[in-house]
Amino acid sequence: MDAEVKREPKLEPGLDESEKPPVWEDAYARHFSLVLSTILFKREDFRELLSSSERAIASRFLTELKPFEQQLYARLFQRQGPWFKTTSLFRYFRQAEDVKQELSGQTELREQLPVNEQVQDVIHVMIEAGFLQEFPVSAAVSPKIMKTIASKTERPLSPGTQMKQEMIRLETALDAIERCSTAPELAALYKKMTGSKKHVAKTDLMVVIRKVVKTQKRIDGSRIPVAQLMQHIWLENYPLTGRKSSDVMALRMTPETKDLLLRMHRLFYFVSTPPFNATSLMPPQLEDTGRLIELATHKLRQEPIQWPGLMVFFKKVAYPEYALTIGSSGDSTSTEMLNSHRVFPSSEVYVSYEVAYQLHRIMSVVEQCMQIVTPEKGYQEPDLDLKWMISDSTPAFLAFQRLLLILHEDGESTETEDEETSIAKTEDKADWQLRSWEQFYGEVEKMQSLDDLVLACRGCLQAYLKWMTAAAYSTSGIPAFFSKCNAGYHLVRSLHTAVGLYEKMRKYQISTLLLNELLAAPFLERKRGYWWDRLALNLEHLKCSDQARDTCVNALEDPHVLAADRTALQRRLNRLDRQKDRGETISMESLSTADLLLQSTGNSMIAPSVEDNTNADEGNAGTHTSYEYRRNHIIGRPLNRQTGEKSRFVGYDDEPCTVEQLVLQYCRGHEGSGDKLKTGGWYGVHSEGVVFGNLFGVLMWDVLYASLPNVFQTPFQSAPLDFGYADIFYETRRDLIERRLAQVKDEWTVEELLTTFVTRWNSEFGKVTRFVHWPTDALASLQFHLLAIAAVGRAQLASLLRYMATSKEFHQAQNGLPDLLLLRFELTGPEDDLVSLSPRWPIDSNGFLNIYAFCGMDEELNMNEKVSSTAVLKEEGSDETIRETKLEIQPLLHVLDLLRDTSCAQLKVVEVKGPRDRLSDKQLLWLEVLSGEVGLDASVMHVEEPEKHVKRKKKEAVSATATSAPRKRQTKRRKA
Repeated sequence: MDAEVKREPKLEPGLDESEKPPVWEDAYARHFSLVLSTILFKREDFRELLSSSERAIASRFLTELKPFEQQLYARLFQRQGPWFKTTSLFRYFRQAEDVKQELSGQTELREQLPVNEQVQDVIHVMIEAGFLQEFPVSAAVSPKIMKTIASKTERPLSPGTQMKQEMIRLETALDAIERCSTAPELAALYKKMTGSKKHVAKTDLMVVIRKVVKTQKRIDGSRIPVAQLMQHIWLENYPLTGRKSSDVMALRMTPETKDLLLRMHRLFYFVSTPPFNATSLMPPQLEDTGRLIELATHKLRQEPIQWPGLMVFFKKVAYPEYALTIGSSGDSTSTEMLNSHRVFPSSEVYVSYEVAYQLHRIMSVVEQCMQIVTPEKGYQEPDLDLKWMISDSTPAFLAFQRLLLILHEDGESTETEDEETSIAKTEDKADWQLRSWEQFYGEVEKMQSLDDLVLACRGCLQAYLKWMTAAAYSTSGIPAFFSKCNAGYHLVRSLHTAVGLYEKMRKYQISTLLLNELLAAPFLERKRGYWWDRLALNLEHLKCSDQARDTCVNALEDPHVLAADRTALQRRLNRLDRQKDRGETISMESLSTADLLLQSTGNSMIAPSVEDNTNADEGNAGTHTSYEYRRNHIIGRPLNRQTGEKSRFVGYDDEPCTVEQLVLQYCRGHEGSGDKLKTGGWYGVHSEGVVFGNLFGVLMWDVLYASLPNVFQTPFQSAPLDFGYADIFYETRRDLIERRLAQVKDEWTVEELLTTFVTRWNSEFGKVTRFVHWPTDALASLQFHLLAIAAVGRAQLASLLRYMATSKEFHQAQNGLPDLLLLRFELTGPEDDLVSLSPRWPIDSNGFLNIYAFCGMDEELNMNEKVSSTAVLKEEGSDETIRETKLEIQPLLHVLDLLRDTSCAQLKVVEVKGPRDRLSDKQLLWLEVLSGEVGLDASVMHVEEPEKHVKRKKKEAVSATATSAPRKRQTKRRKA
């Protein structure tokens, strides 16, 4: 262990509630100490990624700062920065008892204020330790003082350097004033600067102050001392007694130190799942990409994050229980195992990953907030600039330069080196990491356009691929599911986002260039089918149909293309083939007889072309298979007809409803099938596969969270790392998966299966997991899930679980499942007397079980109201006490009791399509899987407008007549 890393302090990890935390320590400080101590003392592989200077800073926080100082910093760490007014820190100096008295109104404001000497002492200690910086009171420096500073240095400062330093101090002071000052304080500052009053909004007042400070100077040539004036105003309004002119009125966290501690937090949570999707404040929509990049960088450096461990300390969330399968630094055997499967092999690889991750986050903000002006229809894309043609440029960031430097040191040194590379080569290893971050933010500040950001990502990706090839990184035994934990993954994600932006700008040449580079990179394999398809589309935009066709052919030969993407590519290839055939036919018709005779002699290009086309058509017919799914049609009365809007209809209850609610109403009342009319009785939910996903997550819980090497790296993961890699996931859990599937299919009885589900549901309910969407109405949803298990059948359930556990398509994306899951339970009583069952179970007017009432679910069959199942029972004349007494029984006993009186339980899934909707390739794939492989009743319900329904019926009648006519003629010939 390094000398600067002192012994591990006694910490409260927050997981053992038996010991009381120390005085002054709260959840913020406990969480902060947990993160730093884990990296410095428990994860040797993480500790070695940091430089000696970085480790010394983190160690100083744990060993030199007092508990209260740690608490203060940890709380500021979770606040929106960068600047904080000292008065906003007063509440942290009060004991918990004072807070309780304040809430109860027992103390006055004066008694709640801390002692000024105590506040200033704590702040000055943290400033001297390097964790805080005070407001720069001496922001404006006179020329005489600048000469004095220059005389004390070894080299005199140039005028340009002096001006640059002065502007940096001035901008820092103005930013602090804008962040910390109120509108009256700004008005007082403006009056002191100009001698006049100005009554405008705070934003406008700050603009005026900036203009005055930057344009006006005093007689001696110095600028107006805006920082000193603001300090005097703050001192006048300071509420504590005993104030001094040297007191700190505003402060900020030292940027370099905060960035380091942020990186350590991200390293600790590098594969963790945030418990909430926090809706953070995004920058406004802007056309100026340079300004947007600046705002995005500020947002990512200053915005607080809801760390999973902190939410656990607050008892807001809980994560699944599993064993961390990583080695310990104290055991030599474990250390050797850990080193062989390190996530980050070296500090250069880690810093490159962190840089790429930051670029990815900046690109995501740019994507959401960039205001794109679409060119006019006649826009002609210019040729590519030279900057896009250069494919071997030096990466902009020091971390990637060091990766190339490692290659040069291992092999022959290059004859010429870039200036930055030569500097990096001579730098001490202990210092380059901190400097790399200063250089990173400096390079980001220079970016003024989307092109600059994309070119930086592109150059870094090329450098990283060179390092991977030379270091044989992909074949070095590192698990495949660590692929998201490297720089290449995040750089590819950034370029993937950029492709969509350039396509909206109609810059198809740049999009084509980036797509080719994405396809050449071994990352994000699940997107390869999408990239091939977009590449073919962009080539079509560029009038390169032959190249687009070749792209589709190459894509279909790519083994990493998923089934849904393969269907889309095959469809595009067939269309391009038809266009090519039409073009050749038109060209042949335009040729003269002499031209045809000339081409038919010698090396003719016409006759072989016809044969090739025939073979191609046969091949296409063989390869392009379309699944014939079962479909039904109903008529809906539309309320809107706009393309792109969510379809709304008038329901059977004459209330507005969505297209899914209309089908739910229809299936409940009646079901049309051919010429017959079956009774309804189908009750369901608009789940889009959530119920099936929950069945998979709950029944396979112990399989998913089994203790396996390397798949759990932190205590706050919602899923194992190998989920998403179907082959690896199945092979490492083969015995566990097969054992569970055998239990579901044959070994367990229905009662044992339902009991297992209920036990796991109750024990894990509410925990943050990728596999289960916990409902708000726990009791009602649990009973509905139990009914779904009973209706689906054990063999079909086992087939469904097997597909989800082994399918590459499900591991990569869980979307595309049918919209509705419907259940129908037919009950039997003595001699099929349904009347005798009505006091026992809620039965609807069609004679089937009212599942909504049985489960206690509220009905949402239109857009205006949510109908309680109690009201439905009253309308149908059932006994109101049924629901009250039944829901008091345990859900498992309730369902088992029902199954004894059930003669037939059915389940079906329905994909709903409105008048202007069509099935996606993923939806087609799921329909084929559920119907063919799993054996479920899966269909599509098309909701048609009345006039469309009439047209379709006429077309079907004409088609039926045309089909039956040849049969009649054949019958007459036979009689003759």
